[in-house]
Amino acid sequence: MRPGLREEIWRATRIFFVASLFGWGMNSFLEFVFFASLLYLLWFVRKAVKIFKWIDGGMRGIPPTMDGIWGEILDTLNRQKKRHKKAQEKLSSAVRQVSQVVESIDDGIIILNSDRTIGSWNQAAMLFLGLRKSDRGVSIFNLVRDPKFVTYISQNDFTESIEVVLPHNIEQTLQISASKVGVTDTVLVISDVTKFSKIDKIKSEFVSNVSHELRTPLTVFKGYLESFENIPNKSPAEDLATTHMLKQVDRMESLANDLTTLSAMEESSVKIFAERFKLNELISELVAEAKRIGNNNHIFNLSVPAHEFVGDIKGIRAALGNIIFNAVKHNPDGVNVSISLEIENAGLVITITDDGIGFSKDDIPRLTERFFRGDRSRNFGKAGSGLGLAIAKHAINRSGGRLEINGNLDQGATFSVWLPYLE
Repeated sequence: MRPGLREEIWRATRIFFVASLFGWGMNSFLEFVFFASLLYLLWFVRKAVKIFKWIDGGMRGIPPTMDGIWGEILDTLNRQKKRHKKAQEKLSSAVRQVSQVVESIDDGIIILNSDRTIGSWNQAAMLFLGLRKSDRGVSIFNLVRDPKFVTYISQNDFTESIEVVLPHNIEQTLQISASKVGVTDTVLVISDVTKFSKIDKIKSEFVSNVSHELRTPLTVFKGYLESFENIPNKSPAEDLATTHMLKQVDRMESLANDLTTLSAMEESSVKIFAERFKLNELISELVAEAKRIGNNNHIFNLSVPAHEFVGDIKGIRAALGNIIFNAVKHNPDGVNVSISLEIENAGLVITITDDGIGFSKDDIPRLTERFFRGDRSRNFGKAGSGLGLAIAKHAINRSGGRLEINGNLDQGATFSVWLPYLE
């Protein structure tokens, strides 16, 4: 039992005992006990009023002097007050440290409320977006009107980051990534990637120029080889050498074409031209070409209903073609390749599955990198440039779609292409 409570019980007991003695002595027991109890209650309430007055004042200053149960309560409140003050000081110190760290980093940080209005930001974000104090509580879409950004934030799909160029500084490229904070708020992290964008642009221009410059000498070289191939009375060694050289020229020509295609797709300023076409006929054409490449040594199973689609036919042809051709080039003879088409409200899904050699799970994230080829892909068929899936990924992304890849070693591979309808 707490000392204060014990003291209060003794006080009440003494008051009752004294009142009882006086009451018995004067033949007024009940009156004395009632009067003593009333005085004790009034005294008790008066103490309570003082304490509540101190509490209502924010527990500032020195607490009133009390003993008994109220003294115990005051001591407890005072200890809680001191602990709360220390915790508040620690919290304030932590908040100051976090604020200093956030302000010191080069990346911009913006906290968005549930209604997409701006809650707070750091110095870097203010410089990137030209924020002012009056922008607090303003919709982020009033400041960043880029359609790509509006779609990114509205769809709540933050698996990847986006790059935008704002009108007030067209020389600067900003990378924006978002993530959820709590249940409703969103944090934006803004990075200046202008330098990297310029490097990528220079690299892309260099690759494009080199691939263009390669075409002329390759065409001339190929023309002479084809002429030499038609010369009669060549020795078997000369025939073999000519055939090998023509194959290598074709391979270099294919590489130059792939580099040109990829560079064009990576150029964000190139517009997409949507047109209506029969998707089932396009897939049939690609399958016929794949059969020719594989010398009809692969089995194709098509479940593709007749369907007219509005989209970028050139990009879709490049994407699907590279995936289908890879199933032939990098698998042994006799492999089954299944192609299906599933129509949805917002778009469609094309699934290309084979039961070939597959690939390691560790290779999946790298399959769409430039020039990446898994070791297993070199064991069968024709050598590739390592650009096919990179082209496919860029073509699908440019159309607003997505590419999903699944597979295991010796268990085949599945490529799922989701494409939205374009207006």
